Amino acid sequence: MLKHNRLVKNAISSILNSYSMIFFSKNQVFGVLLLIVSFFDIYAGLAGIISVITANLAARLLGLNFNNINNGFYGFNALLVGMGLGIALEPSVPFFAILLFISLATLFVTLIFEGVLGKYGLPYLTIPFLLVIWLSQLAIRNYAGLTPSEGDIYALNTMYGRGGQLMVDIYLWFGDVQWPLVVKTYFKSLGAIFFQYHLLAGILIAAGLLIYSRIAFLLSILGFAAAWTFYLIIGANIHDLDYGFIGFNHILTAIAIGGFFMIASRWSLLWVLILTPVVSIFITGSAELMKPYQLVIYSLPFNVVVLMFLYAMKFRERMLLKPETVIVQHFTPEKNLYAGMNARERFRNQQYFQFSLPFYGTWYISQGHNGQHTHRDDWKHAWDFVITDENQLEFNGEGTQLSDYYCFNKPILAPADGWIEETIDMIDDNEPGAFNLDQNWGNLIIIKHKDGLYSKLCHLKKDSIQVTRGSYVYKGQVIASCGNSGRSPYPHLHFQFQTTPYVGAKTLKYPFAQYVVNNVHHLLRLSGIPEENQLVQNIEVETSLSKAFEFVPGQQIEYTISGDEQSNGEWTVQTDMFNNTYLQCNSSGSKAYYKKETKLFYFTHFEGNRHTVLYHFYLAAYKLPLGFYKGMQVQDIYPPTILKTGLLRLVQDILAPFVLFLKPSFLLTYKNREEDLAGNNLHIESGCRLHLAGQQLRDWKYVMHISENRLQSLDIQTKKMKATAAFK
Repeated sequence: MLKHNRLVKNAISSILNSYSMIFFSKNQVFGVLLLIVSFFDIYAGLAGIISVITANLAARLLGLNFNNINNGFYGFNALLVGMGLGIALEPSVPFFAILLFISLATLFVTLIFEGVLGKYGLPYLTIPFLLVIWLSQLAIRNYAGLTPSEGDIYALNTMYGRGGQLMVDIYLWFGDVQWPLVVKTYFKSLGAIFFQYHLLAGILIAAGLLIYSRIAFLLSILGFAAAWTFYLIIGANIHDLDYGFIGFNHILTAIAIGGFFMIASRWSLLWVLILTPVVSIFITGSAELMKPYQLVIYSLPFNVVVLMFLYAMKFRERMLLKPETVIVQHFTPEKNLYAGMNARERFRNQQYFQFSLPFYGTWYISQGHNGQHTHRDDWKHAWDFVITDENQLEFNGEGTQLSDYYCFNKPILAPADGWIEETIDMIDDNEPGAFNLDQNWGNLIIIKHKDGLYSKLCHLKKDSIQVTRGSYVYKGQVIASCGNSGRSPYPHLHFQFQTTPYVGAKTLKYPFAQYVVNNVHHLLRLSGIPEENQLVQNIEVETSLSKAFEFVPGQQIEYTISGDEQSNGEWTVQTDMFNNTYLQCNSSGSKAYYKKETKLFYFTHFEGNRHTVLYHFYLAAYKLPLGFYKGMQVQDIYPPTILKTGLLRLVQDILAPFVLFLKPSFLLTYKNREEDLAGNNLHIESGCRLHLAGQQLRDWKYVMHISENRLQSLDIQTKKMKATAAFK
């Protein structure tokens, strides 16, 4: 029974998504509305849904990707072909019979273009629809059993025959409404996307577009208004937009470039305006080319211009955020925008190669970038590391012997994986206070991490280097010992990044990743340039914390929630086809996507029911370094979409390309650590907050209890809820 229900649910989803996907959407409410609009002409609607079902069923029988079918990727081109032919031809048994094979052909053509354009990372858009409907229209001219429709000639008779007097009255009322021509043409152009050249169809589609995406709705207006203005300025025939209401090419192009394939911003809107004349030229030019064949251009200009622009974006070497390409598609301009902004803020450090500090424990930066002594001019981006005691002394005793210095002979680590490019290991260590200016850099190691990125570690102890030129080293591997060779009066480690493998190369400003600053309070830095006089260390992994967040695909996580009522729940650890891991709530189907690195656990995305324990766990453990430092605070930001904010969200959607005022914040604090025979007991507090204009809109608090190497419980406190989820 469950399997049967799942099949029915998936079939319905694949059908509705095929309708909404024409507007780059997976909103099924929008899909229902478009399905209704398609039946304004009963036979066109019937032909459309037959084509969708045929294409999706054939895709399943062929064993094609389930997600692609369910998302409507293989159905929307067949839908357009079916509706186009349903409008053009009179209904008959031969027509519906041949429609099945035309729908199948559309699926095959879709797969061809998916493969060809997919190699270049480009979408196939409605190219399969264009090719199939043109070939079909040319072919049926030779089929005596198929009769062209006279609906356009005898529109009122057709309306009466297919909808009765009520349909005629509605048609006449909307036809006589005294609205400006530009407004009427806009709505009719929207309706024309579904082959419905009528105001009511366009109004319903506009309403659905507004429900699906405020940004998409505004882009549709911007694209059409820009086209109308351009035609007026150049003195073109305004009826070029009105004829066949071909203005929908501008609408679809604006949505695609303005917020779907590119993240909505001032720059994407600017490109919508720039591309408007280009679309117009392709409309007029392609119409002339198609005249001898008596074929309509349909969405050809939209396809050509969008594909050209997206292909051009792949050749950029700069201005990569003006506009920014959507990397992970969320199927609404708002989510693309918010997810893109959130990712830039949260993961901007990931654009860099991840370097760890090259030592164990906590070291002091005696000289940083632009130092007072040697870090100047072309060699200003470097660090000198030493070890100090609680009195900030670098040595024990008198400091007259090298062995008095805390850092001398301490192990030095590879900061990241790479190949050993150069080593020098035979220079004597200086006595404290002495210099070796002839061999300035002393004993050293240069590591190549990738082309144009090297690290250099200098003043190493003589005969301590444990690697050879050409060998490969791993991050954290011991490669030498700290010494006092070269221009080094006292033991220390000189470290720098550079772009070439040469010993005297200029330095490069480049960050370290995932380290802790220990001066007064523990401060986490996921990426940064350590500063002079700071005490720094790598994140030292807390075993119990790391194991508690080690979720294994297939693992079942059960819990009991107590509060006003008591209930049980269960999560399953899953992995999708792209190897993304997520926790799934078995009862609601909600998903929380996460990543676990060696030193960091964090969530990347949530979808589903916001009244679940999984949702609150996502908020509570949004970003969690896997080392425990009492009192250390971790801050981050959530995407604006994560909280329900009513009308504020609608306003934010409209203003999102220009300004972001909804900024939910995350704050995590390491509170207590208690040791017992079973391991460490950890208490971690976190919260989700949202303030606007001095008003507190959200202040949700969480406490995670960890012991015996697993998550024991999650305390949840919101304005409407106070409960504890105890994990089994």
